[in-house]
Amino acid sequence: MSVASAVNRPISGLKLAFAWIAFCFVRLCERLLPPSLLSLLLWPPAAAWDLVQLRQRKPLNHWRRFPESWRPKRLFYMWPDRLCAKRWLSRCRLEGESNLNGLREGNRGVVLASLHFGPFEIMPYWLRAYGIIAMSVRTRPSDSLKSLTDYQYSLSPPANVPVFVFAEDLTPLPRFSHIGKILGPGRGLVVMVDPVRGLQADVPFFEDRMFRMSTGAIRLATMADADVVPCLIAETSTWKFTIHFGTPVPHHYLGRSPDMQAVGAHLLKEFSQVVSRYPEQSRMRLARAMWPLTENGANRSAVSQTVTVSDSA
Repeated sequence: MSVASAVNRPISGLKLAFAWIAFCFVRLCERLLPPSLLSLLLWPPAAAWDLVQLRQRKPLNHWRRFPESWRPKRLFYMWPDRLCAKRWLSRCRLEGESNLNGLREGNRGVVLASLHFGPFEIMPYWLRAYGIIAMSVRTRPSDSLKSLTDYQYSLSPPANVPVFVFAEDLTPLPRFSHIGKILGPGRGLVVMVDPVRGLQADVPFFEDRMFRMSTGAIRLATMADADVVPCLIAETSTWKFTIHFGTPVPHHYLGRSPDMQAVGAHLLKEFSQVVSRYPEQSRMRLARAMWPLTENGANRSAVSQTVTVSDSA
């Protein structure tokens, strides 16, 4: 055990040092180069990363997507403190932001229900660049990169509000006092509703599909008396994005015993307007949450709502 630890320690140190060097180098390039040259410089690493994931992408079936996916679209998290500058902010457009009036006025907290769709990893950074105090739920990063990730998170304004809430801290759902700090007035929390974990409900999607919806977002909203607003980000061209805010879930669908079927149907109706425009941006996790409706689909739906895998958000 001690031998393995002694071997892993220098490897972890080298990994952290390389990550810091790459982080600082990319930030320097962003400051010195125009976006077109920066994109050209970062294209080879983006292509290399896709090739590392070659087996997962099933290249024989999806080879046409490779040129489109070879874009460094996820690297915005390296300069979140600069996204509010005109050169970057003009590359992200908000659509339907009037549905966030309660959040902007600081009256209520808002759960931004979303999907693994488009470059979802960078959505909280863009929201914060627009002055929308938003956090996102994610798994805890590797301890070996903690010093770098802590610094990177602190760059996104406001620095006193964390960018991420870790899923491990929401399992099981915490006490109301903790939820109140996360979803207090004027704050938003981005929560995915398509992870195949936790309490779930099956909701009809289109005419021949069922969608297995994770109910954590709705349960968090009811605990904090927060609004639920569907929200998706799509890449419209190279390094240009649109964040779509749908119509909020009607309040009478929520409450102590929320109508999960009605909430799910509302969210899917809003999501489908964006997904149908950019179907190629659906991620694997979203695809896994859907399946063709069979003759006994109704029975499967009823069963899945009664089975508890784990009480996670």
